[in-house]
Formats: sequence, C-alpha cells, structure tokens
Amino acid sequence: MHAGGIDRDNEAAWDLLIGDLNNGDCIPFLGAGASAERLPLGGQLAAKWASKINYPYADSDNLARVMQYATTMVYRDATRTKREFLKAEFANATPPDRTDQFPVHAVLARYPLPLYITTNYDDFMFLALQQARKQPIWDLCPWYAMSSDDWTGSPFREPAFTPCVERPLVYHLHGHHKEPHSIVLIEDDYLDFLVRLAQDGRHTNASSASPRGGHPMTLLPFPVRTALRTKALLFIGYGLRDWTFHVMFRTLLHGLPGTMRREHTSVQLNPDDHSAEERQYLERYFQAQSIRILWETPRSLNDKLAAGLRGTP
Repeated sequence: MHAGGIDRDNEAAWDLLIGDLNNGDCIPFLGAGASAERLPLGGQLAAKWASKINYPYADSDNLARVMQYATTMVYRDATRTKREFLKAEFANATPPDRTDQFPVHAVLARYPLPLYITTNYDDFMFLALQQARKQPIWDLCPWYAMSSDDWTGSPFREPAFTPCVERPLVYHLHGHHKEPHSIVLIEDDYLDFLVRLAQDGRHTNASSASPRGGHPMTLLPFPVRTALRTKALLFIGYGLRDWTFHVMFRTLLHGLPGTMRREHTSVQLNPDDHSAEERQYLERYFQAQSIRILWETPRSLNDKLAAGLRGTP
C-alpha cells in the first residue's frame, strides 16, 4: 500500500481510538515505556543489577533472570530481593510533573475512563488521576496469594467498589511498590503469574455472585473482567519483541470470551528500533490477534491524545 493509503488508515484508526477514549469505551494498558521518562527500563535495570551482583551469564539484559540469580545466590529469599530492589529503584523515584516533556499519564487522566490497567509498580497513573481532580483507588492482582485468607485482609480492596469516571480504578497486574511481595520480578514470579492467569480463565465464567466473579481467588475483579470482555484495549509502553507481552496478552485476550470481538491498539513509542520489514511482519502478526499497531514517538502520541480530548482545540 502506498504511503498515502497508510496515512489514511492510521488517521482512521486514531479517529476510532479517540472516539472510544472519549466515550469511556477503552481501557489504557500501561507498560514500562509509559514511565520511561522517570524510571529506567527493564534492560537498564538488568544491566545495573547484573553488575551489582556479579551476574556471570551473557543475558545480563534480562531483568527477570538477573533477579532470579540475585534471589538464589545473594538474597536467598524472593521477598528480600524485592525489598532491596524497590528500595534501590523506587525510594527516590519522583512522579511526573509539569516539567515532563511527554506527560502521557496526565493526558490519559483527563479522559472519562473508569478503569486503567498497568503492569508497572509505580503509582504515576493514580497520582495523575488525583491531579485531574478525580478520586481514584488502586488495587492489586492477587497472583501471589496462597489462599483467599492472604488476600481478604488487603487494605486496598473495596469489595463493593464499582469503578466510575469520578472514582476510577487503577489495577496493578504485576504488583505495586508499596507491597514488595506483590511485584512480578523474578522468573519464578512470571511463571506463577502466567499459570494463575491461565487457571483463572478456566475457573471463572458466567458467575458474578461476588465482586471477584464468584470465585474467592480469581485474579481479576468482576468489573475488570467485564470491561476486558467488552471494551477496546490501548497498550502503551510495551515492546513487541518482549516474550512476556506475547504470552500474557495472548492469555488475557483468549482466556476471556468475547474479547476477540473488539479491535485493540498497541502504540509503539520507538519506531526507529524496527526496520520497515519487521514493522510489516509485526503489524500482520498482531492483526491476527485483533491488535492494531500504531507507530508513534512519545511526542506525537501525547500530541494526538491531547488533541483528541473533547473541548480541546
């Protein structure tokens, strides 16, 4: 297809996406790239920690493997590893403010959306919603809980809570920095998370007797599960080469009946990292998963999201 045709296709895709966002019919799904202006990416963290613990293998850019080694050979305990990691990387992390060049969290917070999902440990989305004069709450995916008793006592859960525009929910799939045991960090965590996620899809179906879908240990609260079945997803900050991205979202999209009826969108923030040939391959591959790829820079993404807000010139 010639360039003009591609531009028109992208423009049409953006029109549909902006319409879904303004109608509250979209769920932003935020990955590490969304916080890259304030926090280092996984490869950078892996290299830092590999040096710190004298990691002996060649894959020192793989954070999960580096931290698995740290757990096994240095800290001897997963929770201790996570506490040390969070103390080093998040204790002094400053949230986005007006000095940020690409305030994606602030722009997304202005849309009338009841739900945001993230695999990040930070609370940048929550703080942006507060700054937008909303009253958000955040909740954790209980992938780490060995029994329902481990999760019932969470101070961050409101069983009767229904997300709305004025009081949106920020749902942390991979944990939150205030709860070290909750973060998905080492290889064992990723395996446990994906196994639980796959089991979750089998154990939950039409039941809605409780806020967590009629099953005391399901990973997705009932409002989240319902939204995933019915709304379009907007992925921001995920690398298409990331195997975890492939496995997790394939499990999410195929594990919930009805999700494949919608076309979802993944915005790629580093288009120059991919050749034209690779872009074509990735676009076709993800199209088969009902995910449309949009190639944007951080600046163009924020400009388009800001311009799409109703009432914005």
